[in-house]
Amino acid sequence: MLRMLLVGLLAASAPLAAAAPAKPAKAAKPAGTPAPLPMKCPIGGGDFSFQPTASSSVWGTRGDGRPYGNGHYPLALPECPDNGLILYKEYAPEEVAKLEPLVASEEYQGLRLLDTPYYRAYWLMKAMGLPPERHLWALLQASWEADGKPLLRNRYLAELAEESAKAPAAPASLNWIGMEGRAVNALRELGRFDEALARLDKIPLDAMKSGASATPSTDESRSKRGWIEYFDAQRLLIARQDASSEPFELMPKREATARCAKPRGLDARQKEYCAALAAGETEAEKAQREAAELETIGKKAVGR
Repeated sequence: MLRMLLVGLLAASAPLAAAAPAKPAKAAKPAGTPAPLPMKCPIGGGDFSFQPTASSSVWGTRGDGRPYGNGHYPLALPECPDNGLILYKEYAPEEVAKLEPLVASEEYQGLRLLDTPYYRAYWLMKAMGLPPERHLWALLQASWEADGKPLLRNRYLAELAEESAKAPAAPASLNWIGMEGRAVNALRELGRFDEALARLDKIPLDAMKSGASATPSTDESRSKRGWIEYFDAQRLLIARQDASSEPFELMPKREATARCAKPRGLDARQKEYCAALAAGETEAEKAQREAAELETIGKKAVGR
């Protein structure tokens, strides 16, 4: 049961590679609250009850990957009440032996004062030797937990940008490209626009475009096109030095349309975006169309 509950945390590939714009989800019926699960802490043996997160519908993601939907994100993680151990997986006996001194350490216990459950999961994953695509995904979700706490969120975003830069480059991997995208977004939100642009310029977008064109109907190509659109929007936001966490350009159209329908409180740029959306083409979409047209013209000229 625990393995099923936590598969979303461990399967880092799904939330990173699935960047293609989501189709509008049908209105979901309110999900019933799952029954609490009795659990036992593998260190100390204490019994406790865990309340799983109810199922939900998702219709896209923010620039940092946090879903737009009718549920709570990220999903809740079980935590031992006595020692604060985060159960991000079912631990084998040899893992429990390695975890005991880590959880008992002054450093880990200090994290319980201010840091979120997903940040502590990230800390444990790193200490346990899990690869970057696993622990960075946990750190990214920690930044979602820090919504409403600007100092904490900025610390997590800065750590995400720093730690992801240490991961081995894997330009052929959508997981690596996805995490680079989240790092670009983190730097942009932190107002470090030059660094965000430099990081973006290192991503092999031309190769992605060629790969997406070669096999246009595959899931991988759809994901590549989703990331290309994402990076086009990021470049636009960086150019205008926009550090907002929810720019309309990075929202799924369903979410942006809903917000445009309630214009009170929107700033001038958001109202301009809403007008373009109503007209059928946003600034980012126009830039993407013009780039595609120029590429097509270039191919025709070469073929003459």
